Amino acid sequence: MNTYRLKGAGILTASAIALSLGLTACGGSSGASTASCTPKHQGIQTVAPGKLTVGVIDIPPFSSYNSGKPNGIDIAIVSKIAKDECLEPAYQQATYADAVQSISGGNIDLAVGTIDATEKRLKAVDFSASTYLDGMGIVSKSGATTVSDLEKMNKVGTIDGYLWVEDLKKILGDKLVTYPSSVELKADFDAGRLDADVDAYGVQVLQFKGASGVKVALANEKPDARVGAIAHAPEAAFPMTKGNKSLQDALNAGISAQRADGTITKLLTDAGLSEGLGKVAEKQYVVPAS
Repeated sequence: MNTYRLKGAGILTASAIALSLGLTACGGSSGASTASCTPKHQGIQTVAPGKLTVGVIDIPPFSSYNSGKPNGIDIAIVSKIAKDECLEPAYQQATYADAVQSISGGNIDLAVGTIDATEKRLKAVDFSASTYLDGMGIVSKSGATTVSDLEKMNKVGTIDGYLWVEDLKKILGDKLVTYPSSVELKADFDAGRLDADVDAYGVQVLQFKGASGVKVALANEKPDARVGAIAHAPEAAFPMTKGNKSLQDALNAGISAQRADGTITKLLTDAGLSEGLGKVAEKQYVVPAS
């Protein structure tokens, strides 16, 4: 999950001139609009007339390319916005390594898959309004929900590179063990070598779905000022073409409407996630450059 491990934002691979040439206007008069479809926003610019080209990163339950039949929370949010704007979604498979580069190069309009708004990425792309928090999870057999609970344990595991690691090292010292991926972390927890598994919350919900005797808790629901990633949780949003205000306005309006009417909260809870993930800040929190 992209939550706390800040993947490389990529670099601009096309000049501003080339990028501007890649944008084509669409809206009320585009090929996607018909007499029976009136977009909520006129004159939206996209890389292909009448289409919203979306890069899909595989990170269930948030998004999955699914062999060309994308699904997930982010897909549902974007599909509704595209429908409201009379645009046909066109999905492409993407990765954290290439998504920002594909946007800045004018190949796709936006990307989905729990991508955090960061100062580094903002050098290459703009972001939509936040959709949900990218939360820190705690899995244990004892029912731990806070960092204070972790302090009472003998061994706690997490993934190297996440934003919370340095803060947890200061708090837990040699009680904290780091792993290269969720696979090794979960294996040691399952084997009883760890008292707690600290990982991206959304990943854990799927990993431990149906597992008996364990609790998956969203640490952000009980903030600890000692851990920056809990006190200020990264916020997922849709990175999009820099300077494309027409598209940004449409995305922001669509996301705000789906937050207000409870759609995003329902998508989260239907996927087995805490509704607390939907409690983003009034002003988008952008992760500072490290």
